[in-house]
Amino acid sequence: MIELPRTPKSKRPVIRIAGVGRSGCIVLEALMDGHVDGARFVAMNTDASLLAASGAREKVQLGTRGTGAGGDPDEGYTAAEESAQIVRESMEGVDLLILCTGLGGGTGSGATPTIANIAHECGATVVAVVTLPFSFEGKRRRQQAEAALEELSRQARMVLCFENDRMSDLAGEDASAHHAFSAADGVLCDAIRAIVGMVNGSGLLHAGLDELSNALSRADSRCLFGHGSSDSGDRAVEAVEMALQSPLMDCGQMLAEARDIVVHVAAGPGLTLAELGAVMEQVQRHINDHARMHLGVSADDRFGDRLEVTIISATGSDPVEPAQKPVRRTPVASVVATPAPQRDAVPAPSLFGAIGADDDDDVHSGGKKAKVEQMQFEPVSRGRFEKSEPTIVDGQDLDIPTFLRKGFRLK
Repeated sequence: MIELPRTPKSKRPVIRIAGVGRSGCIVLEALMDGHVDGARFVAMNTDASLLAASGAREKVQLGTRGTGAGGDPDEGYTAAEESAQIVRESMEGVDLLILCTGLGGGTGSGATPTIANIAHECGATVVAVVTLPFSFEGKRRRQQAEAALEELSRQARMVLCFENDRMSDLAGEDASAHHAFSAADGVLCDAIRAIVGMVNGSGLLHAGLDELSNALSRADSRCLFGHGSSDSGDRAVEAVEMALQSPLMDCGQMLAEARDIVVHVAAGPGLTLAELGAVMEQVQRHINDHARMHLGVSADDRFGDRLEVTIISATGSDPVEPAQKPVRRTPVASVVATPAPQRDAVPAPSLFGAIGADDDDDVHSGGKKAKVEQMQFEPVSRGRFEKSEPTIVDGQDLDIPTFLRKGFRLK
């Protein structure tokens, strides 16, 4: 009899869930109240008083002031840089880091990309679960959130993005603000629990961290996510329909653009092949023929009669190149350009182009002298003020530039 060597059990990945800033720590508290196997929690904040109130066993004070970032992402970035060594120590040996935060404020927008970069340097796969501010919170806060999201996407392997404006779609227009926020936090918690369960799962068919990383390493993508569960007689179909209706899935509409899709089914020992077939048939109705599907299946007694379906995908087409070095954060104020106010008067013709050198001229090295041409200025149209009354003072039309009214010729 030939004895085959036993294959050692694969090491379970080290998973860390970090809540950054006020919003991130709120989601972290909700996760700790629930059931998340195989993950450790860490709260990170610039506000020392809010950090002290957190129930997380591990806490990282960002910065030395302890008074918060005051809504300024530059302050959040500086605080994260000041505490970079402490953050790095908390990320040693971590295989998967899940960052949860709200973008738009100071700590979330400023510190989260830096933390993601440090984790990336330590060898961790970074997943970000973020929220974008309400429209009524103002244009500046939205611009700060978009700038932070763009920078965070360079460091994170996948970004699950929930827009707060869609809370009414989730909880109903007549729902109270407290219920709406609780419902949104519930969606984010479901996403995080599902990702941890997939990575830790060692079921019948495995779709873990490698599958997630390969399927979702696509550029120009905000990750699509759907999660549903049911314990009814038609639980497979109902769970898929619930997953497709997720606000992070755009009700399944964007799934048709996906190139790679991860589908994970978790249930008790009573899971049948017919139910697996029903799940996959429902998903295939929403994807294109060229999409690659990665299926994971796990059976666990603790699910009982409940069946859960998780769908994760990305819509980009090109693989993301991992960052090689820290990216210096550009101040948000300079990221979004604000156009100068327009004057009502008709602009004077530009003088640029009247003075220039031919392709063969070398003005700066003492070559041929640049040719200076004389511009012939003619009266111009009044543009969008063509049908309005001119501004006449002492018989002169002040809407016409002075040098044209005076008859000056520019050389």
